[in-house]
Amino acid sequence: MWIRTQNKYILANANSFRICKDSIDDWVYYAINGHYDRYEQELGIYSTKEKALKVLDEIQDAIEDTGFYRIDNIGHGTYAFSKGVLVYQMPQDEDVEV
Repeated sequence: MWIRTQNKYILANANSFRICKDSIDDWVYYAINGHYDRYEQELGIYSTKEKALKVLDEIQDAIEDTGFYRIDNIGHGTYAFSKGVLVYQMPQDEDVEV
């Protein structure tokens, strides 16, 4: 799935995701990392585990929503139209409500 990082510097086609707890000095944060081509990329950081889980849920919903539109045309068969490429923009920490 195409993901635009929180800072908008990287557009990555990640195939798996995980939440990592980390800290800098006394500040604890939760990073969502994406994996692609044997690399791991930090996609966004969140102040709480709940916010990171909510964003991961949004990514899952976006993945489940990809695919095709099905249109039944009575007497003429069924048509399938691709929804196109979806790019998920990682939200800022302050924009995530839990």
